[in-house]
Formats: sequence, C-alpha cells, structure tokens
Amino acid sequence: MRRALRSLLHRFRRAREGSASVLLAIGLPSLLALAGGAVDYTAATQSQSRLQGVADAAALSIAREMTLSPMTPQRVQLLAASHVQAALGGEASEVQVVGTLAENNTAILVVITAPLRTPLGLLPKLTGETTLQSKSLARVNTSSSPTKLCVLSLGEYHNGGIFMHNGSMLNAPECMLYSNSTHKSAVIVQQGSQLTANMVCARGGVSNMAGQVRATLVNDCPIQRNPLDTKPEPPLQGACLQNKLTIKDGIRTLSPGVYCKGVTIEGTARVTLNPGIYIFRDGPLTVRQNAEFAGQGVTLMFTGKKSYFRFLDNSLIRISAPSGGASAGMLLWEARSFQPGLNSWKNGGCGGGDDDDDDAGANNCGPPVPGVVPPKKTNEHHINSDRARELTGTIYLRNGLLLIDSRRPVADQSPFTVMVVNKLDLYDGPNLMLNSNFAGASVPVPQGLGPLGSKQVRLGM
Repeated sequence: MRRALRSLLHRFRRAREGSASVLLAIGLPSLLALAGGAVDYTAATQSQSRLQGVADAAALSIAREMTLSPMTPQRVQLLAASHVQAALGGEASEVQVVGTLAENNTAILVVITAPLRTPLGLLPKLTGETTLQSKSLARVNTSSSPTKLCVLSLGEYHNGGIFMHNGSMLNAPECMLYSNSTHKSAVIVQQGSQLTANMVCARGGVSNMAGQVRATLVNDCPIQRNPLDTKPEPPLQGACLQNKLTIKDGIRTLSPGVYCKGVTIEGTARVTLNPGIYIFRDGPLTVRQNAEFAGQGVTLMFTGKKSYFRFLDNSLIRISAPSGGASAGMLLWEARSFQPGLNSWKNGGCGGGDDDDDDAGANNCGPPVPGVVPPKKTNEHHINSDRARELTGTIYLRNGLLLIDSRRPVADQSPFTVMVVNKLDLYDGPNLMLNSNFAGASVPVPQGLGPLGSKQVRLGM
C-alpha cells in the first residue's frame, strides 16, 4: 500500500491543477481511509489547489507586465515573490518561490514549493513526501504588428477613467487603450457607444452597457507607470507677452512666450502660431465661434489656475507638435504647476460652463438624479469644435479631465494622436479617431509611448 500511495501522491504533486489531481487519484481516498488518512488527503488537495491558483495569478500578472515593458530575470523573481507574499500573507515565509523567464524569454514560469502540512500528519509518514509544489507557465503571444499605446488614463481610484457616454465613438483600430483605475468600471461603454481598438487593458474592469466593442478586453492589468512623469519641463517663468488677450477678427501671428490671464480667439479671427513653446498661465486658451487656429512645431503648456484649453463651436484647429528640441512630440501639456479649480471634477465639482465658476466649489452640484444626464464638466480641458481635425502629437494632462463632445470627427486628419490624461470623457456622441501612423509624421512619439510589442497572454504548460 505504501508504494501505491507514494505513486499516487507523486502523480498528485505533478498535476497542474488541484482539480486534475483529484481525477488522477480517484482511488486514493479509499486506500488512505484504511490508514486514517482521508482527512489528510483532503487537506493536502485543498492546499495544492490553493497554491496552484496563486501560481497561476502570479504568472499571468507578470506576463501582462512583460507586454508593456522589458523584463529581466531579477525583476521576474522580485515580482513573483511579491505576488505570493500578497496572496499568502504570513504563510509566505514558509514557501519557496522561483520566478523565471522561459521559452526564449516569451513566457513566465512560477514555481511555488510549500511544506506538506496535514491535520493528522499521516500522509507524510505514509508516502515519505514532505512538500507540495505548484507550477504555472504564462505565455505571451507575439504580434506581427506591435500594439501601440494611444490612450493612457492615469487616475487610479475613480470610475470611468475612460468614459464613453451614450452614442459616443472611439476609433483606434491599431491602438491599446489603458486605464489605471482599480474600479470595477475603470472603462465604461454606455448604450449606443462604439469602441474599436486593438486592445483595452484595465486594472479594474470594463463595463459594457449595451455598447458595441470591437477589441480584446483584459481585466486585472498591472499598473502602467506614467511614462512622462519624469520628463523635464521647459522653463515656465518669464514676463507676460500679453495679458487677457482677445482677438476677434483679422489675420494675426503669435510668437512663443508666456500668455497670462487667458487668451480668447473668436469671431472670424485667423491666428497662426510660429514654431516654439507657448505657456498659458492663470487663464484659459479659448478658441471659439468661427475662428481659425493653426501652428506647426508648437507646444502649448498650461500652468497655474484656470489654465485650460477650450476648442469650441465651429473653430478650426490644426496644430502639430515639434519634431525636435526639449518639447519634441509634446502638443498639449499640463505642467506640474497646473491647479485644478475647486469645482473641477477631481475636487467633486460638476462644472458649469462659466469661466468664473471654477472656484465655486462642489456645493452647487446637488445629488445625482436617476434618469437625468449630469451636466457637462466644461470647466475642464474641452474639445467641442466640429473642426478640430488635426492634433498631431501627445496630449499630456497629468491631473485634468479631457472632455470631448464634438459632433464631427476629432483628430481624424492627424497622422497620430496619443493621449496621456488623468481622465477621458467622451460626451454626447463625439467621434474620436486616433490614428497611429507614427512613421507618417516627423513628430516623434515620446519615449515610453507608442509600440509596446506583444499583446496576448495565456496559461499553458
């Protein structure tokens, strides 16, 4: 009997899942019952199954992270140990964890070895086995065309890091969309909305509320670090070239520099920007009505209070980022010194549309009303223009919300547009088109964005 038990337990330990080990040892409980070991066997099976689940989760998580950035053997081991520690808590001190790269660096292997402890202690004596071991292999399937990160929502705790309201469209067929939110509704696609992408990856979950989704959906993704977090900013100080500038008509050319207390371009004005860095301090950049706003090789930076961009009405927007220099690739850039208003979405406000209400606080919002569409948060970065067709480069809003509610396609004439924003809100049926023809423009994609390589992860041995 001892030899039979040892043979069956050996098969049990090598089984990939706890459920499989039960099937491999159908006759084992009756044999063990003769020696009073049925209780021990049940406990060992449960322990084996639990270890296998932990190993599977760790391998999958590390493999997903490997699709986003290069992985070294040292980091694989560190991440494997960290995942097992988080899953087992104090029990992790008794287990041995080995995490390695496998299959020519296209897979992650996690092996967990733990002491075999049973209620009666009979099983180790009968079989001579003193440990349990679980192995999990997570393979990364490479793609012939690398996945391109086109949208990264940075906010980790709010719902709807990417929020598509009723009837909105987001067309990004070659792109990955990523939400760092841990909320179960990290990405929301409401009824009538259409989402097309290569892949949607969310730390929390994707809530599809009767929308049309053409994308691979992945939940429980690892956090995607902000690739622009340490990017040096150009100097933001300096004398104001203009204060409260308003241009209503005629043809005008602006030069790089600091613009304070707001810039408004409206009516039939046609404004061209010379190449360089434009800093908007303590006031919004507003382009509205039938005005035209164009510039090649420009970076628009926003710093201080009430410093938003607003492209509204029938204004024509054609801007592209620099191809070189300190701000290469950066188109619309929210500085670290940007200050959200007290009535901003981040501070619990609902907005109001008036430039003067940014600091009104959240008290004027009132509780949500069932069946009533919430007000637009128009005291944020806002694209409402029906002619915002060219936005070539990276839009980086580390703290702000980008609200888009145009009725015609946005950014469709750009070779590429990349968005790294705290929150993206597509409202009232806009059509955001994110091209990813990185080779079609002299504008570079900042390091850490763009192609990410592999895209799919699965378990297998």
